[in-house]
Amino acid sequence: MKPVFYILIVITIVFTACTRKPFSRLEPTEIERYSIAYSIGKCGLYDNNADSLITAIKYDALRYNRTTIEDGLEISIWRCELDSCIGMLAIEHSTNETMEIIFPQK
Repeated sequence: MKPVFYILIVITIVFTACTRKPFSRLEPTEIERYSIAYSIGKCGLYDNNADSLITAIKYDALRYNRTTIEDGLEISIWRCELDSCIGMLAIEHSTNETMEIIFPQK
């Protein structure tokens, strides 16, 4: 029974290590907690602490702007570009809630 158990553990480890993440690379940012994830010409924000994407990979470009504390909430502000629009993306650090404001470029 023990050899079968060990084989199952090895198979599980191999399959979990081989699972493909939905992005091709991660680019570190000024904030150690967040990285920009890239896939097929688009990007999104990735939380390194939670090991997960916090936005869809839909932006043409993302750039860190600043971090602020409002009403006791730590929020990071990002500049984003989506199609022919430009805007801001805000991430609340404790919950990773996002809010984006996008405007068409003139």
